[in-house]
Amino acid sequence: METRNICKFNFNQSSDLVCLNFVYEGTDCQSVPRTAENHIINLVAKGEGTLFCGGREYHLQRGSLFFVLKGERFSIESISELEYYYISFNGRRASEYMDRLGISVSCRLFSENEALIPFWTENIASVNDGNIDILSEATLLYSLARLNPCIKNKVNDVVYKVIALTEERFTDPELSLSSVAEQLGYHSKYVSFLFKKQKGIAYTKYLRDIRIKHAMFLIEQGIVSVKNVAILSGFQDALYFSKVFKDAVGISPKEYIESINI
Repeated sequence: METRNICKFNFNQSSDLVCLNFVYEGTDCQSVPRTAENHIINLVAKGEGTLFCGGREYHLQRGSLFFVLKGERFSIESISELEYYYISFNGRRASEYMDRLGISVSCRLFSENEALIPFWTENIASVNDGNIDILSEATLLYSLARLNPCIKNKVNDVVYKVIALTEERFTDPELSLSSVAEQLGYHSKYVSFLFKKQKGIAYTKYLRDIRIKHAMFLIEQGIVSVKNVAILSGFQDALYFSKVFKDAVGISPKEYIESINI
């Protein structure tokens, strides 16, 4: 590369999946502690270093793929000519992918990903203002697809399956905790208990949040019919959808549409 540091920003953003920047940090990378404003996926291209995050230290070396979660305080220090790439990302799909793979404070570091380095290198070298959104998202998604989910026990496995089914079927108005539990062969109360224990929220709220985020995305993509947005987001009743939307977002769908189209 001609420069030691490359930083590209994406200004074409939506709430569905946002890759905000694509950065190559050279050997002069900053070690000052900072707070992650979004999720960050990082890939070490060269050297060794240490990630300080969540009160723990993680050894980094060539091929280390690691995540810093939104809101976490962290720093990265070079031990020996550390060079790495990173992409900051957020949005509904971002959270769903993190959940699916089990990426969390206890599962953030993935080793032996040297095969990804040429792919990241080629993509960041090809980035320009016209393709930054495509290349950064492609790099992120391909890297996530290469990871093995952090499924460590039966509880995680059941919750993972619930999340996967919900991602596939959330636009189906018939989807519910009972239907998901029945499809998986478990009692709904058992699934409800495991989900609340693992995710910290009730399944009904989780499903509602996914649907509302999708509704916001549809509105941002230009769909201005409240009834159509409701149906496409898994709600049979537009009036009920409007109530749920306002409870979650603070304004009605109609007001949100007007704010987007100003």
